[in-house]
Amino acid sequence: MPEKVSILSVQKPLASLEILRSLVRWPPGFGDTFVVLHGYIDESYNQQIFTLSCLVAKDKDWYELSRNWNLVLKAWNKRLKAQGRPILSRYHATDCSNLKREFKDWTPDEQRALVKELIHTFKGRHVDTIAYSIDLDEFRRIIPESLTHAQPDFAGYIYGLTFKQVLYEISTRYGDPHPDTKIGLSHDRCSYDHVLLDAFQQVKDDQYCEHRDMFTSIMPIGWEDWVPLQPTDLVAYENFKDSMRKKNPRDRRKALDALVNLDSFGGRARFMGTQAIEQWRDTLLGLGSLV
Repeated sequence: MPEKVSILSVQKPLASLEILRSLVRWPPGFGDTFVVLHGYIDESYNQQIFTLSCLVAKDKDWYELSRNWNLVLKAWNKRLKAQGRPILSRYHATDCSNLKREFKDWTPDEQRALVKELIHTFKGRHVDTIAYSIDLDEFRRIIPESLTHAQPDFAGYIYGLTFKQVLYEISTRYGDPHPDTKIGLSHDRCSYDHVLLDAFQQVKDDQYCEHRDMFTSIMPIGWEDWVPLQPTDLVAYENFKDSMRKKNPRDRRKALDALVNLDSFGGRARFMGTQAIEQWRDTLLGLGSLV
């Protein structure tokens, strides 16, 4: 039986991952001098695909995006209240897309209209997305030991793996063109807060990560406390659904098309499929353990 080794012990980022899309090399509107950014992190997944997504912008863009986002929800709640229908506490991508919970009495036309208005709040706000997705079926097949020997468990193993790759991607994407960039991170509070903190600290300590000093902090917060987690949820869900096209080919969702077509929206999403997982397995074998 292989020794239990946390996924977080592997320091170097994965290479040669398949690029789902590459919209811009440097996020538009972030300027050419010292930059201070904030990134919000959320996940979206099912039994086949796990996606961890980070949405990055300057504080002033987050402020305007959040203000306009709230105005959209307030307008909808005003209409819902006038119709004698339950109002929304927030936007939740999965519930909205599947017309569940607070959206259970909504029509598809209403759902599409809301999402269209929310996406419009991104217009003119310079926002960038960085996302990693993992084919869980292939991961279980190629590294079956991860199901029983991974620490703290399989879900935590996947959280740690993808979060470190997101951090490495962020460090290269912003650090290479602007080494003085500083970025603070927040994520939706979950049962794996400690895993994300551990991954963050290990990247900070990784001497091979050239721009590790750009990361200033990481903090778990709740959706009820901070509006930016809602647009982050929307983008994470769209990145996840786009990754699902690798399993079930179909046209790209209109919501993602609308985001991609905004001049102020950019980013990169990577998909960890068979080849990338095999490379990861080989790296772990080189360290003396598969998990």
